[in-house]
Amino acid sequence: MRDLLKYAAECMASLDRLGIRYAKDVRFTVNARATSRLGLCRKKGSQYEIEISHLLLDERTPEESLKNTLCHELLHTCYGCMKHTGRWKAYAERVNAAYGLNIKRAAAAGDREIPEELLPKANYLVRCESCCTEYGRQKLSPLIQHPERYRCGKCKGKLTRIK
Repeated sequence: MRDLLKYAAECMASLDRLGIRYAKDVRFTVNARATSRLGLCRKKGSQYEIEISHLLLDERTPEESLKNTLCHELLHTCYGCMKHTGRWKAYAERVNAAYGLNIKRAAAAGDREIPEELLPKANYLVRCESCCTEYGRQKLSPLIQHPERYRCGKCKGKLTRIK
């Protein structure tokens, strides 16, 4: 298990070297339940709390994924950066260019680089009739209950529940 605070300190030092001013009153926590969301930044009063998924701290997950997520969330603590637009986007581009990171607004499932054995298995599965893209879910969500109300995110094809 990786040391979250050590990596957080490295990411903060990287932002310091670029002159990016982030909040100094940040609390870091590990979320042991999060599997689809890798990080979260929330403001409580004058303090920020950054949650990191336990999946990123596993030794089998590439370090870059942890650094990308930590920097992404730290940038949210900058003035005017709670949304993924304007200043946040400009800061993310500066950090990416300087350190070769890949900070994005949101990570697609394939971009996460989380080893397959760490991810929970889908209890339910919906497949696109056109391009055969599959969407797995752990819970009996509206998508699973009524796939006919939804369309494929890639090709807009019809969805069918297969599991």
